[in-house]
Amino acid sequence: MVRSLGSTLRRLRDTAVRFTQNTVGVAKTAYVVLRPDRAGSERAQRGAESLIAACRAFQARHGRFPEVLTELVPDFLPKLPRAKYDGPEFGFTYDSSHGRHVLGWTELIPFGRPFYVLEEDRWGYLD
Repeated sequence: MVRSLGSTLRRLRDTAVRFTQNTVGVAKTAYVVLRPDRAGSERAQRGAESLIAACRAFQARHGRFPEVLTELVPDFLPKLPRAKYDGPEFGFTYDSSHGRHVLGWTELIPFGRPFYVLEEDRWGYLD
């Protein structure tokens, strides 16, 4: 009886420790993913503004907007700016299909994407 009570208490203690570790792990993950990154957001906004200005300069010179952002380098930009996050899924995106040229990036993972439509000179936000 004493032996089974000690064993039960150890299992309860181990379960409580694992639960606490899991809760702390989830909280840390949520903080890393959802924390505000003001410097990254400001960098992305400045990068978007420089891309928009370069696209307008490209249009003034060539009579059209670029089909891909790499057309801006090196004549209009020394290199493409970084978005808030790096990588093909989260960096700056540029869609030149459907008769519109739309610049965007990921502000909050997995959603929250500001975008700018060059033809309409307007900002929008996809949620």
